[in-house]
Amino acid sequence: MKFFVAGSTDFFAILLLLPAVQSAIVPTPEQGSPGRVPGRPFPGFPPRPPRPSGSSVAIQSSSNVGPTPAPSSASATGPSPTTEVQFGQIGTLIVLPTPLVADGLKPIPGNLDPAHPFIAPKPGDQRGPAMNTLANHGYIPRNGITSFEQAVSGMMEAFNLEVHFAAGLAATSFVTRGNPFANKISIGGDSPLVPPLPGNIDGQTTGGIAKHGRFEGDSSLSRADAFIGNNRDFQQKVFNLDLAQLAKFGDDGPDGPHTVINVRTLVEMDKAQFAADQKANRKFALPARRMFAAYGQAALVMSVFANGTTNQTTLPIINSFFRDEKFPPNWYRAAAPIVGATNSKISGQIAAAIPTKPGKNNVKGVYIPDPAPPAPFNSSLPCAGYLDQSNNTPHVLQNVTGIFKKNVDLMTGLLFAVANANPGCTQFAPPAGPTGV
Repeated sequence: MKFFVAGSTDFFAILLLLPAVQSAIVPTPEQGSPGRVPGRPFPGFPPRPPRPSGSSVAIQSSSNVGPTPAPSSASATGPSPTTEVQFGQIGTLIVLPTPLVADGLKPIPGNLDPAHPFIAPKPGDQRGPAMNTLANHGYIPRNGITSFEQAVSGMMEAFNLEVHFAAGLAATSFVTRGNPFANKISIGGDSPLVPPLPGNIDGQTTGGIAKHGRFEGDSSLSRADAFIGNNRDFQQKVFNLDLAQLAKFGDDGPDGPHTVINVRTLVEMDKAQFAADQKANRKFALPARRMFAAYGQAALVMSVFANGTTNQTTLPIINSFFRDEKFPPNWYRAAAPIVGATNSKISGQIAAAIPTKPGKNNVKGVYIPDPAPPAPFNSSLPCAGYLDQSNNTPHVLQNVTGIFKKNVDLMTGLLFAVANANPGCTQFAPPAGPTGV
C-alpha cells in the first residue's frame, strides 16, 4: 500500500474510505497542557458525536503553497516562529496550503504548460509505489523528495483534490515514513536528502513510502507483496490480473468492449489480488489499516483517474497512469474539487461486496481473521483502520516538542478529524507503534 499515485493507486490511502470533512480540527495544545495518553482523547478534544455535515472549524493555513520557507540564519533575536533547530536539524512549521483559486476543468498537463512535461526520472531520483506521475511531470519535485505543502498542492493542482482530502492523504505517510520536523519525505526508499527524526528517536533512517510495514502493505493493484517480490516498482504481471477483470466486467466504451472501469470491475480486481497474494505469500497480511486503504485505493481509479470531460476511466487511462506513470493524452482533471465523500461512496460499495475480514496467514498459510478491536473502534472498518494505523505510527511522536510537536499535532489532528466523522468513532488514538521498524 502507499501514498497516492500516479504510477499506482496505493497513495495516501489511509483516508480513502473515510467520509469527507470540509475542514479539519488541528489541535495545537499550548505548552504545559495535558500530555497524550494512549486510549484517551487528544488534549482539548473530548469524545463527541460525529460532526454534522457542513460544519467547519479552524485549521492552520497559509497562502504560501510553494516550497517550505528557508530558515533564517543565526539571528540575535533567536529562532523565528516558523523555524527551529533540534539536535542540529532545522525544522519548519508545516501549514495547510490554501485551496485552488481556479479549481475547474483543466487539461493536465496541457499542451501549453511548459512547466509540467513528462521527464523520465534520472539516476538517483526517488520513485516508488505512489506519486510517480506527479514527480515525472513536476507537480512535486522531480527528485521524489517532497514537503507536505508541495505534496498537497501537487494533488490539488493535478487532480483537483479538495485541500483537506489531499492533506489527510499526505498526513499518514509523513508520520509513518517521513520526517515531519524537517518537512520532507521520499516517495521511494531511503534518501540522504531526508534525515532521520531528530535525535534518531525512530532509528537511523525514515524508510520512505516504499518501506513495507507501517503503511505500505500487501495486495496492491500494481506492485508485488514485499515478502515475495518488488513492492516498489510497477509489475506488469500483477497489473495483468487487473486487466483480466476489466476484460470480463468492464463497460463498453469508445475504445471497445469492456474498456471502461465500473464498481464491479474494482471489486473483482481486489478479490483477484487478494486470492493470488494470499496463496503465494506465506506471510500475507491484510490488517484493518491495509484493508480499508486497499478499497479506497481501488476507488481512486474511478474517482480521481477519470477524464473530467467524460467522467470515465478507460483502459488507455489506467495503462498510462499505472504502467507509463504519465498523464494520459487529452486528459482533464475533474470539473469540481474531489472530496473524500466522492471516493468513500465507491469504496463503500467495494467493501459491501467483499465479505473478507481483516486478518493474516497463519504458519500453515491459512488466512485467519484478526480479533475485533475494542469499542469504539469496532464501530466501522474505517474506525478500526484508524486505530490500527495509529498503533503502527511510532509512539515517540507523542513526546516531541516545539515545532516538531505542532507539525505532529497538525497531522494527527487531520487524521482524527476525518475518522471522527464516522458514526461512533469518537476516540482519539495517539501514535502507539514501535520504533525502528
